[in-house]
Amino acid sequence: MRRHDRDLAALRRAARGALVLPLVFYLGLEVVGNEYLGLFAAFGAFAVLLLADFTGPMPQRLQAQAALGAAGAVLVCLGTLTSAHPWLAALGMLVVGLPILFAGVVSSILASATPALLLAYVLPACLPAPASAIPERLAGWGLAAVLGLLAVGLLWPTPTTDPLREPAARCLRTTAARIRADVALAAGGPGAPRLAERERAVAAADAAVEQLRLTYLAAPYRPTGLNTVDRTLVRLADELEWLAQVAEQGRPTARAAHDVDPEVHAVELAAADVLDLAARVLHDPGSGSRDLEARVAVLRAAVEALDDHVAGGPAGRSTPAAARSPRSTRRSAPRSSRSPPASSRRTSC
Repeated sequence: MRRHDRDLAALRRAARGALVLPLVFYLGLEVVGNEYLGLFAAFGAFAVLLLADFTGPMPQRLQAQAALGAAGAVLVCLGTLTSAHPWLAALGMLVVGLPILFAGVVSSILASATPALLLAYVLPACLPAPASAIPERLAGWGLAAVLGLLAVGLLWPTPTTDPLREPAARCLRTTAARIRADVALAAGGPGAPRLAERERAVAAADAAVEQLRLTYLAAPYRPTGLNTVDRTLVRLADELEWLAQVAEQGRPTARAAHDVDPEVHAVELAAADVLDLAARVLHDPGSGSRDLEARVAVLRAAVEALDDHVAGGPAGRSTPAAARSPRSTRRSAPRSSRSPPASSRRTSC
């Protein structure tokens, strides 16, 4: 079952629907005694529990469920007002449906809400009724929205998932390992890795970047939410792909130990430390933040020392390529989207 239903997400939704749908239908039809209230409560529960499936932390999911209930209430009113005339209902479907469908490209939250929002308009629009029927229809939808909100928060809650966070952390770790392998191979010595080991580290880093790219691009919508953290993760995915291109351009061509200025190795090792700590912070934002800030300061100091070393070298000195043009590496690295500020590019390089 887990092979076909990862994290049992479909089973969770089905279980909630099996409990809530009969309950709201019974409350509307038997307790309140209003068939339209029961009908809209049942279809509303079907929409908010089975057609919508929000991801992310629980507070974010509950906010999304509440927003879905509020937006659905507005659409129920619009559908009822247009239901008396078929041409008006069709025109309303055009005006309402297109924005709802295209809003799904913005984030996974809006994409998950699309079928439920469409149903919230289609159902009242297909059942002709005067405006006086809006209160009972709203009562049914509101009952479903409230019980659906409680069901999402209390009945077998779905574990928090973030499709970009783990692939991004893996990219950070493997890129750091690749950088260290390049440095160790160039430095030589008894503990230096063999060329095959360095190539395996490079292949692992490339595979991690490709997996992140597929995770981000394979979905028909952005696999993130709308808050600041989610937007930052989207930006991070772009930056990691750029960083992989920088690492590929700075890859040593020598296949054995060779002379490299110590300042270059200091920058590379400091960058690897920053990437490792960044991966740890991605897993647990509350841990390692101060250590990361300290490592970033060390990296900046190492970059400044490298700049001073290159600028202060005697004229005509043959400086290694990695030390000779740290800024040219930044300029030549192609970007898949907008460039970060100069300080960010400096630290990343």
